[in-house]
Amino acid sequence: MQFVDVLPVLAILCTGVVYGVDVFFAVVGRQALAESTDAAIVDVMGRIHQVADARMPILGVTGLLATIAFAVVSPISTPVSWLIVIAIVSLLVQLGLYLTVAKPINTKMTEAAQRKEVPSDLREIQNRWDSVIGARAIAMTLAVGCLVMATNLR
Repeated sequence: MQFVDVLPVLAILCTGVVYGVDVFFAVVGRQALAESTDAAIVDVMGRIHQVADARMPILGVTGLLATIAFAVVSPISTPVSWLIVIAIVSLLVQLGLYLTVAKPINTKMTEAAQRKEVPSDLREIQNRWDSVIGARAIAMTLAVGCLVMATNLR
């Protein structure tokens, strides 16, 4: 097995972790949080964001870089290359939504949990975070699906 053969596997595995988290929160977490108390949301989500924002970037960056490397070593203008390009664009869409919407909210929630305070606009903050998790999950689904198809066509 050559390094080139490892790239799609690494891309799928790392991207798959982020995909799983985003889909979980789109399908399960959002509804569970809507039915939770404000104090519980701050405590649990603040701590989850604290840990996830420290650990998840390595998986996201590795998945994106492996996907880009997979594109570089793949023949140009083939179905495989187009699937990889779609995967890259999808990953960048998810990353953009994370950085512009979710990350600032994650930081607020983490700080609130550390201070053991419930922000007065908690539901508004959580609703803003929730407003992009579906799009993030769709982008990650598209990315993983394209990576798997590209790998199978290779």
